[in-house]
Amino acid sequence: MRITKELLHKYAQETVKNRIRREPDLHAAYVTGSLLRDEPLLGGTTDIDLVFIHKYQVPVEREIAPLTQEISLDIFHTVKDDYNQHRQLRQDPWLGYPLTHYHILLFDTDHWLEFIQASINAEFHRPDNVLARVNGLLNKARENWFSLIQSPPLSHPEWLHQYLSTLTLAANAVIGLIAPPLTTRRFMMDLEGQTSALGAPSLYLGVKHLIGLSEELSYQFNDWLSSLEKDFDHLLKYPEAPVHLSPCRKDYYLKAIQSLAESGKPEHAMWPLLRTWLDIQLASPKPAPSWDDFNLLLDSLHLAEQDAAQKTEALDAYLDNIEILVEDWTENYGT
Repeated sequence: MRITKELLHKYAQETVKNRIRREPDLHAAYVTGSLLRDEPLLGGTTDIDLVFIHKYQVPVEREIAPLTQEISLDIFHTVKDDYNQHRQLRQDPWLGYPLTHYHILLFDTDHWLEFIQASINAEFHRPDNVLARVNGLLNKARENWFSLIQSPPLSHPEWLHQYLSTLTLAANAVIGLIAPPLTTRRFMMDLEGQTSALGAPSLYLGVKHLIGLSEELSYQFNDWLSSLEKDFDHLLKYPEAPVHLSPCRKDYYLKAIQSLAESGKPEHAMWPLLRTWLDIQLASPKPAPSWDDFNLLLDSLHLAEQDAAQKTEALDAYLDNIEILVEDWTENYGT
């Protein structure tokens, strides 16, 4: 089957139509994520990201379901009240950015969301709103860094989770000056492009350094992916697996990583490999079969337990550099 944007939009529309019949509480729905891109596929797979807005309460916060082997649904549920202060959504990088795109509304009771969308879009890129979004992310990153110093997590996987989460916030603060937040699969690829557009390629190189990527690193993606797949299958034996690691997401991650590894820039594959594999380790009730292989990967990236103090110090310096960039941007463009 040939997957096109038109086919994906058709699936999205059919999904919403079916839910309207089943869920009278549904007030509005719109599409976001990879369908806003020119090329939504990565490794021959993609998901359809939908936001459902309910009148009163959400059934679940997030649900993921398969459509085909290559396509899954990823539905976030919110309530109407989340959009009451719609001017404040101009300063929200997560809810605000998708609504700057027209032609994404799939269902809208009495043009309610259309009005909110127009209000958000009007001044979304005004410097004070850009800085509010960026500084919100940067301040949260700095808070997380302080937490790493003052109250380090008890286990190394938990430390690594907080470290990568802080780095995610920091990277999103950088590109928040010109672009929406990064996604897991395209994290490094989009970060390189956006920091280049900003004229700050050193901030991409900084992330490479912080996750241990170097010219000397021997990329062994076939072995790593084989071990990752074993651990993914191990996790799926347990019903309490996190929703983003549902069975239909295995190809979504693994085929994307394989595609990036073969793209000529294997460094782009490292973030989704590391982030996904770590999530599996954290979610596994018992040690995963490839726990030792995962730790060998951390050793090769200098992200093992003995490297934590040095990495935390380097993260501090990276945050300093972002703060300087934001200050320079404010001086040139801010109000």
